Amino acid sequence: MIAMNERKRSFFKSRGWMSILLTVVFITGQIFTSSTVFAEAPPATFTPAPGWENYNHFNFAEALQKSLYFYDAEKCGVAAGIDKGGRLEWRGSCHEVDEKIPLENTSLSDEFLDKYKSIIDPDGDGTVDVHGGFHDAGDHVRFGLPQSYAAGTLGWGFNEFRESFKAIGEEEHMVELLRYFTDTFLRCSFLDKDGNLIAFCYMVGEGDEDHCYWGPPELYPENFTKSRPADFATYDSPGSDVCASTAAALCTSYMNFKDEDPAYAKKCLDVAKAMYDFAVKYRGKHKGDGYYTSDYDEDELAWAAVWLYECTGNMDYIDDINSVDETGNYTGYMKRIIPDTFKQNVWYNSWVHCWDAVWGGAFLKLNQLFPENQLYDFIASWNVEHLSGGVAKHKDPKDTNYYKTSPAGYTMINGWGSARYNAAAQLSALVYMKNHPERTDFGQWAKGAMEYIMGRNPMGYSYIVGYGYEKGLPFAKHPHHRAAHGSKTNSMNDPEEHRHILWGALAGGPDLNDYHIDSTTEYAYNEVAVDYNAAFVGALAGLYKFYGEGHKPIPDFPPKEPRTDDYYCEAKVARETEDSTQVVLKIHNESSQPPHYETGMMAKYFFNISELIENGQSIDDVIFSVEYDEQISMQQDPIELRGPFKWDDAGTYYYEFDWSGNKIYGDRELQISFRVKQDKNYMTHWDSSNDYSKKNLTTEYVIYKNVPVYLNGVKVYGEEPPKMNPTPTPTNNPNVTPANNALIKVSYKCGKDDLTKNTIRATINIKNTGTVPVDLSDVKVRYWFTNDTSQENSFTCEYAVCGTDKVTGNIIKIDDPVADADTYCEIGFTKDAGKLAPNGSTGDIPFRIESATSEYDQTNDYSINSNMTVFGDNSKITAYVKDVLKFGIEPVIVKPTTPAGYKISGYVAPSFSFTQANSGKLLEGFKVELSDGKFTTTDKNGYFELNGGSAGKSYTLRISNESYLLREIKNINVNNDVEIGSASSPVAMWAGDVARNGVQDNSINMADIIEFAAYFNTTAGNAKYKDSIDINKDGSINMSDIIIVAKNFGKISSDYQAIY
Repeated sequence: MIAMNERKRSFFKSRGWMSILLTVVFITGQIFTSSTVFAEAPPATFTPAPGWENYNHFNFAEALQKSLYFYDAEKCGVAAGIDKGGRLEWRGSCHEVDEKIPLENTSLSDEFLDKYKSIIDPDGDGTVDVHGGFHDAGDHVRFGLPQSYAAGTLGWGFNEFRESFKAIGEEEHMVELLRYFTDTFLRCSFLDKDGNLIAFCYMVGEGDEDHCYWGPPELYPENFTKSRPADFATYDSPGSDVCASTAAALCTSYMNFKDEDPAYAKKCLDVAKAMYDFAVKYRGKHKGDGYYTSDYDEDELAWAAVWLYECTGNMDYIDDINSVDETGNYTGYMKRIIPDTFKQNVWYNSWVHCWDAVWGGAFLKLNQLFPENQLYDFIASWNVEHLSGGVAKHKDPKDTNYYKTSPAGYTMINGWGSARYNAAAQLSALVYMKNHPERTDFGQWAKGAMEYIMGRNPMGYSYIVGYGYEKGLPFAKHPHHRAAHGSKTNSMNDPEEHRHILWGALAGGPDLNDYHIDSTTEYAYNEVAVDYNAAFVGALAGLYKFYGEGHKPIPDFPPKEPRTDDYYCEAKVARETEDSTQVVLKIHNESSQPPHYETGMMAKYFFNISELIENGQSIDDVIFSVEYDEQISMQQDPIELRGPFKWDDAGTYYYEFDWSGNKIYGDRELQISFRVKQDKNYMTHWDSSNDYSKKNLTTEYVIYKNVPVYLNGVKVYGEEPPKMNPTPTPTNNPNVTPANNALIKVSYKCGKDDLTKNTIRATINIKNTGTVPVDLSDVKVRYWFTNDTSQENSFTCEYAVCGTDKVTGNIIKIDDPVADADTYCEIGFTKDAGKLAPNGSTGDIPFRIESATSEYDQTNDYSINSNMTVFGDNSKITAYVKDVLKFGIEPVIVKPTTPAGYKISGYVAPSFSFTQANSGKLLEGFKVELSDGKFTTTDKNGYFELNGGSAGKSYTLRISNESYLLREIKNINVNNDVEIGSASSPVAMWAGDVARNGVQDNSINMADIIEFAAYFNTTAGNAKYKDSIDINKDGSINMSDIIIVAKNFGKISSDYQAIY
């Protein structure tokens, strides 16, 4: 009986809770084709690049050199920074919090901590230090199996082909990277006083949360860093697979460092032995948060055991692999692959050495250490022959079992990151050939396979990022990598081109048709990861050894990136009249070498009033206003405005706009205006053409040096104007008008002139005629009329610049009516409607008041003026700020209009994690409806408020939104104001119930998943894109959305936990 390979299914990184989801997506054919994963189905045919067969730039020294720099891009921690010894100018320190992760954020049980807290937290500060390591892929989590696999495989390749690294001048670099891995493993290993391992931290970060953020690690959201978790293997939560894999990695460091640093090497070996013993004693797979889970642990244990044997010479480790019982059947780790030796003691390994299946590497080591063992030799050689697709023939001519190859001869082992598997097969071939020099066919196959990856392929470009750059040759330029992409907007599509070259990264690779998509969103084709490059580095080192004669590394590598201004200001003119100027400024922190927040940014705007001075006026006649401050719209502290300050004796003044104390990255917009008073003869003398900070500005943004930018008081961009008096002298500060002096005016236009229909129509426009901003939520406008119907009246806002959902309307009956007014409609605004700047207006707000069937007689209504068909002043419409009358004449004085009854309010939010940048899009728009028919929608903070709850009544609250599962909160008994959820603990909503034909079925099921698959990998701007199923609102319907929905799969509305 031939025991065939039980290869581990790795092409979805075994995301456990996603198995149902992936099955459905497979069936729909939107993401999968055959056994290969695609974010987008490839074309049936494509035209290969002309002349691709003639590509001839093959430099193994260059490729090996560059391949190491990928790991510099992946470093996590303080030491990643260029100022802390890092090698890439665009990487800075990150995730400093990993040095002090709170114990409550770890997976350590209370029972474990009761027993071992003094070892885990020796200084008793309630935290644990597990910093360092490498980010997994284009994200920022440190996953256990791929990290330990990468360290072990890199160490293996270095151990086999160290002279190659030395020859190209990269030995020191490689040692630095290997020690960075090993230092982290040692730091994260906790031993008792007897040297026994009690805990190992194998993972830091949370995959689902992390994948909600698309940006550089240096700018990692603060709310994510505070909750960043750490997962440990312990006696009560084993991780024998990841511990054994890490033990193997530590052994490679022992072998690589035992001569140059024996003390360090011994420490690596001591911990490796303790970790292996721990893995053997406490068997059980690590959890890994649902990512990179393993099918079993025997291969990792065998991989560790063979390395421990090489380090120690202790045959007990080999016995752990191949021990047998009295019948000759295996009882060691070999039992997993050859359960019955009676019929045939052989195994055909058709899979490849990779993060979740290291049998290939284990048998190559066994063959190297025990060359006389025919079984080890057969398994090792047959595996390479099989993966070569028949280029290297089996020893048995009747054996034609080879891996299927692409039309161009590429061995495509798996569609998600195919190049990593191909490179691992190359490493296996080269290690075998090193020990069996007669198998030159192995080396020739590996050489041809690498040349395909380097650029001799039907796509006509290299899958090694940055390879051939110096010669202007094409390569994959859009790897799925947050740090290299450098988005400021949490979007894979912005910017269109990566800010940085991810030197030496092995892009995912082509499919079985030799087809590839070089796009940031195409993670199946273009993902990069620490496990991708691991065997790739070793394969390049082997190819350099055997075929690299005359190949040279790139001198003075890496090259300096082009320098640009990190800090600057853009400006444009928004409006210009004879007595006013409005300018838009946009201050920038575009730091990318490395990216970082700034907290001390300031700008100065210079203007000249010589024309006013000449006509007997002064700075006191200039009315300055901030029309819009993006800081406020982002729910951050507003800028600090200072001035005006006198600059010289020629009439030049300036204002300071200070963002200090606010964390700025990207840009911040500020709209400012200058308006001048008339002189005593009612003449206007404003002339902005002599303003230094407005010269040559147009209505289009330009980068503008005449608005200088300062950092912590030091000018870093732009030029100040020449001045006669260098000491700025503050003038009388035009202080902000007190709130009780706020002024507003309402313009009115009558609707249709048929005054006896069942609808009252009008349009209003509210203008701030004062000098200070007015919060629209403080504004109320009353339209007075006679209610000629006994039916209920309704209000509808037909349009508003701020959004109709932010305009409210309540119909109020007057207790003491007069002849032409017994009712009024009070129009107001929600909390997030914004502010009305001085001289600003709301824009037109058309509205209507309706009864179901009865008609109004508007001829006797107080506020009607049917002659006003264009905007004008109608004093019979009244307006208020904080209940103080500011415009119009009331027909009767009424009390403030707080609805009778109690208030039901609260906060609503999606159940998944999201960034501050996307919070407004995700929190607003949930419909909140009471069982009596009252309803509202949540604002950008997720807040809702419903008034008029009746005392002693019990209500049901229904919360709904497109693509969210309806939630009903029952038995809300009202005897006082009721708050449901808070800003820190909102009512959670589960995403995934997609509307089909406008109907949601109150269940997250297969029908929803199929709907997602139909729109998968579409982006905003694409005709097929559907905003309502872009769950995390990042402008792309991708795996991040599917992960969110998959976690809620199978849930129905009644599964929500009851609140009352």
